[in-house]
Amino acid sequence: MNFHYVYFIFTFLVTINISNAIEIPEKFQKSNHTNNWAVLVDTSRFWFNYRHVANVLSIYRSVKRLGIPDSQIILMISDDMACNPRNPRPATIFNNAHEQINVYGDDVEVDYRGYEVSVENFVRLLTGRVPPDTPRSKRLLTDEGSNILIYLTGHGGDGFLKFQDSEEITSQELADALEQMWQKRRYNEIFFIIDTCQASSMYEKFYSPNILATASSLVGEDSLSHHVDSAIGVYIIDRYTYYVLEFLENVHPNSKKTMSEFLAVCPKSACLSTVGVRRDLFKRDPSKVPITDFFGSVRQVIITTDPIDIQEIPRRKKNMSMNKTKVPEKREYPPQFPMHLVKTTV
Repeated sequence: MNFHYVYFIFTFLVTINISNAIEIPEKFQKSNHTNNWAVLVDTSRFWFNYRHVANVLSIYRSVKRLGIPDSQIILMISDDMACNPRNPRPATIFNNAHEQINVYGDDVEVDYRGYEVSVENFVRLLTGRVPPDTPRSKRLLTDEGSNILIYLTGHGGDGFLKFQDSEEITSQELADALEQMWQKRRYNEIFFIIDTCQASSMYEKFYSPNILATASSLVGEDSLSHHVDSAIGVYIIDRYTYYVLEFLENVHPNSKKTMSEFLAVCPKSACLSTVGVRRDLFKRDPSKVPITDFFGSVRQVIITTDPIDIQEIPRRKKNMSMNKTKVPEKREYPPQFPMHLVKTTV
């Protein structure tokens, strides 16, 4: 049988499957976003705050699994629990005492670590006002087509979130940073999640459009831990993030689950605190927004029914490379002792 005919049939069948897989249900409201980013921040240090590192790495693992690449995830972790001498299982971090999931994994890329996790660096990251020598991996390179997931965990109170137990960011400062992002066209929509005590106080001052926010507790409530791991002697994950992870483990890239389902993952009977939600700044109906609009990633896919000669592509690339005229690059070492600095003696 002719090779091109077989390949055409194969391409056609694959095309049908892809188009069926990525078809957006009619009940969903289509988004205008063209790319996805995630900013995941653990703001606390010290061994007894192990659970906060497990919290942020649980979300990190989920968004990577659902398609957001590391190049579009900014991970900020205040302390290195994986290499802490108290850790009986070096180079691992678990979010469950049964050790089902090592959320540290083999390919965690931490962008800001230790004392780099500061209020100043966090605000500079969001607003894009970073020093010129800041590497690409530490920049939030978003635009007006970006949907951004922002997740914060640590210790907080009414109107503030502590960083490193030495400084804090207030709800007003956070709201102003998000407004700068909007004015500078750095996002299309934001989904803001915070897991801390009195967490809802951190989104009360928001005034920028297209922000959907949720918090693990209301003002006056504590956000509680889930369970202790007797092997390490500390709490291993917070209740809210535990149930969020349980929900996300059943989400796949083509999932039809909605944001309204996500907002209901932790009722008070499970969290022991009241999960707060703020919808008034968000234009779309959360029940018609697919969860992958924030936890997944937009992938540009070209669907074609035309036959493609896969043997022709390497030949074409080879011919193009042969046609290019190579210009030798002139290189030289700089003088070790510049002449204008050398003193001559007579």
